[in-house]
Amino acid sequence: MSNSPSPLNGRNLTRAGVAGAVLAVLAIVLFIVLWVVLGSFKMDAMARLFASLCIPPTVLAGIMGIYILTRKPKV
Repeated sequence: MSNSPSPLNGRNLTRAGVAGAVLAVLAIVLFIVLWVVLGSFKMDAMARLFASLCIPPTVLAGIMGIYILTRKPKV
């Protein structure tokens, strides 16, 4: 048996976990903010729920897309 390095890098795994936690908290906060703001506009409950569930993933996808497009690849 050879002593090969682990395929999982602990540092990268920790960074990915922290980034995932931050994005999850951001999505929850966006949902709550949208729910309250749209409720203050007397919006119908079904439309309010639909908007509050669809907008946060769109924002997160935009953040991830911008990150992927602007990061510098390691050469």
